[in-house]
Amino acid sequence: MSEFIALRKKHYTYKGIMTNTSSEPRRAIRLAAAEQTNAVLSALGFQQAQPSLRVIKEKATFQLLNILEAYVVSATNEQQIKQAKEVLKDDYQIVPNLRLSVPSPKLVKSGLPYSPQDCSWLSENGIKKAHSEGITGKGVLVGVLDTGCDADHVELSNKHIEFSYIPLQPLREKRSVRGFDVDGHGTHVCGVIAGKNTGVAPEVDLIVASVIESETLQTSIIRIYVGLEWILSKFRAEENRNKPKIINMSLGFSPHLIKESGLQAAMDVLRNIFSTLDALDILPVVAIGNEGANIVQAPAYFPEALSVGAVDFKHTPASFSGGGISPITGKAEPNIVGYGVDIFSSLERNTDNQSLYARMSGTSMATPYVTGIAALFASVQPELKGKKLRQLMINKAKSLNFSLDRVGAGLANFVP
Repeated sequence: MSEFIALRKKHYTYKGIMTNTSSEPRRAIRLAAAEQTNAVLSALGFQQAQPSLRVIKEKATFQLLNILEAYVVSATNEQQIKQAKEVLKDDYQIVPNLRLSVPSPKLVKSGLPYSPQDCSWLSENGIKKAHSEGITGKGVLVGVLDTGCDADHVELSNKHIEFSYIPLQPLREKRSVRGFDVDGHGTHVCGVIAGKNTGVAPEVDLIVASVIESETLQTSIIRIYVGLEWILSKFRAEENRNKPKIINMSLGFSPHLIKESGLQAAMDVLRNIFSTLDALDILPVVAIGNEGANIVQAPAYFPEALSVGAVDFKHTPASFSGGGISPITGKAEPNIVGYGVDIFSSLERNTDNQSLYARMSGTSMATPYVTGIAALFASVQPELKGKKLRQLMINKAKSLNFSLDRVGAGLANFVP
């Protein structure tokens, strides 16, 4: 099976009219162009995938991602793939499917029962005071791209969690079901963001797309695109239009691990995602990676992202926490840090349905802490969205006595 993404070029010509995809008055033109493209692909034997349609694995399929303005195309016949690329090449940039992975966290200890003292860190940095004043993230939407989320874990069972599993072959039917997680990484992340006892912002609304495999903690560009498109469709629901929105991303890749031939394609795909989030006033909070000093991961170092490193409870940078200079902006990364060492949160349930917890370390754990702090700010000042919320987080960070390429502006801190 061959797959690729086709990204709408910033400027393209349709029937002699030059248009810019970021211009809303041109939407009718873009839709007309898409309808024409859909018809051509269908004539070539491609089946259009729909969210409710069970697509046969062997079929040649395509899906139009309206919000991200991209096509995902899949087929076993290389001649059909070649024909589809020919149809799309003038208006779209063709990008191969690429592999990404979670910055692998360290599972310190698992199978733990809940104990209030394990969450004593929630009394720091304005969190306990915020909760006592009723500031808990209510009215804020948080999208999570991860391994999933166990919606029946006691930390999360009192919440309505929008959940979708994005399959290994993303053009097959998506499963919008009650949240599950066979790894625990996503459940741990969600617990830090919104757990009843372990969460920084326990009343945020969670929208979780399972896009990362439990066995390898790997994913692909296509799965991220399809999962993000689904989250954005939920964000755009009428009842959610004016709410602050945050995306938690504990994933990325190190450019030095990508062959030069695929590096530009990877960057183009991710930049397209982040420019879209920026245009929609959505704040992406992204882990900087676990490869240590002088190594930074994409997409955390993109200018639209709030990049996150990790410190321990003594406010010392974790040895594994990434840092360095962004190759795009030339500025030090990470932008900010969060607690990321021995973090206690939800993990899984056993066969007796007992909710279990774990201590984990990684920038994957620091990222949801920062997301939670951002949600507290956004619930108090809902007019602060996207880049404005990002700047507020940096301005309010607690300064630490370490270099910018280790801790950025400092520790995420809730000071209204």
